[in-house]
Amino acid sequence: MNVLVIYSHTYHSQSYAGKAILEVLEAQPGITVRKLEELYPDNRPIDIAAEQAALVAADVIVFQHPLFWFATPALMKRYMDEVLQYGFAYGDDSFKLAGKKFVHSYTTGAAAEVYTGGLHQNAEAALIATAAFCRMEYAGAFPLYGQLAMANPNVAAEAKAHAERLVEYLKTL
Repeated sequence: MNVLVIYSHTYHSQSYAGKAILEVLEAQPGITVRKLEELYPDNRPIDIAAEQAALVAADVIVFQHPLFWFATPALMKRYMDEVLQYGFAYGDDSFKLAGKKFVHSYTTGAAAEVYTGGLHQNAEAALIATAAFCRMEYAGAFPLYGQLAMANPNVAAEAKAHAERLVEYLKTL
């Protein structure tokens, strides 16, 4: 199975969780990680053809990012705006991602208790809708809460365990 991870983190160099997650994912055969901030620094134009080709080649697509105010980082949103365009991801029977499995993996600084009462659903809604609109099969959210290093001394270990669980889950798809 060919898994494509689209990773975005505005402050990756400062992220213990992001680094630990990528370390696990990048070591796996069959998993390709595209780090948006490395590929497109300083507002560089996105290579739409390359990104679309990577998506088409994948069986499973994972969006991995920290949650910023119940949304993706800005570059991931820009990626979605530019890459998932009409004639490719939707419209006129051009659903090139139809049938692909989509997993939403994200980290939060706040603890899980903050997201009780359905608040976590707000964080996931836009990507659930995006997957449905592009006719992808939404294979679930994979959140990791409480990853603020100032408040949690175990961020790297928890993030590594999260990534290992994610890899095991991906093997079941």
